[in-house]
Amino acid sequence: MDNVTLSIVLAAGAVAGILLFIYRRSGQTPVAETARSRQYAGSHREVRQQQLDLDPQTRFVESPKRKQYRLLNDSEQELYHRLCEAMPSMQVFVQVGVAQLALARGRQEAQRLSRMAGRGVDFVVCDADFSIVAAIELAWPTTGQETDNAEDVKRVALQSLGIPLIVFRPNKLPDADTISREIADAILRRNRLEAERD
Repeated sequence: MDNVTLSIVLAAGAVAGILLFIYRRSGQTPVAETARSRQYAGSHREVRQQQLDLDPQTRFVESPKRKQYRLLNDSEQELYHRLCEAMPSMQVFVQVGVAQLALARGRQEAQRLSRMAGRGVDFVVCDADFSIVAAIELAWPTTGQETDNAEDVKRVALQSLGIPLIVFRPNKLPDADTISREIADAILRRNRLEAERD
C-alpha cells in the first residue's frame, strides 16, 4: 500500500471515530441497542424471579404511578385564583407556617411562638414590598370546641405579630369584590395592631 492510500484509510478511520464519539455523546441509542436493552431487562426480571425462588405463577408487576401531589385542594385553588383577581398588585403565598411569620418579626418573636411550630395558614397576602398584610385561612365551620380553640390560638398568635387573620368558608367562598373589602379592612386592622405594638 502506498502512502496516499494509507493516509486516506487513516483519515476515514479518524472521521468515523469522531462521528461515533459525537453520536454516543448526544445520548442517542441505535434501535438495535434499545431492543437489546429491553431484552436484557426482560431476562433480568426472569433471573431475579428465579433467584428469589418464586412460584412460576408469581411475576413482577410494574407498580402504577401515584397520583401527583397537589399543594392546594380544589377549594384552596379556587380561593387562590380569586385572591389574585381581587388584588393583582399584591403577592399571595400559600401554606405558610406561623413560625416562619414569627421569624420574619425576629428571633425573639420566633422563640416566643415556638409552640406554634407545625401550624400554618393557607395564604399570606403581602404588599408589593413584601410586607405582610393579612393571613387567610380556609376552614369548614365546626361545632367542636377543640377546633375552635385551635383557630383562636392561631388568631391570638398572629395578632401578637400584628397580622390579622381572615377566615373564609369553603362552602361560601367570597367573590373578588368581597375579598377586596376584607383585605382593605385587614390593612386597617394591621395598622391598628402595629400602632398597639409600638
